Amino acid sequence: MAKEKPVSVEQTQQQEPVYSREELIAAASSFGVKPEVVAGALRLTGKDAMTKAEAKKAIKAFLERKV
Repeated sequence: MAKEKPVSVEQTQQQEPVYSREELIAAASSFGVKPEVVAGALRLTGKDAMTKAEAKKAIKAFLERKV
């Protein structure tokens, strides 16, 4: 029986779908925030498309930033 190679983090991230800015803002309720929060988080990252995991990370950073 052949041994399977462990799946790396990079390979896992490549398989995640990438969503556009508009799709992420429209799905703000799935992140538990308002669309304005998602728009602000994406604005700070400077990206127009990202995975759901990246969006969650960006939203968390946006909400925890110092003002």
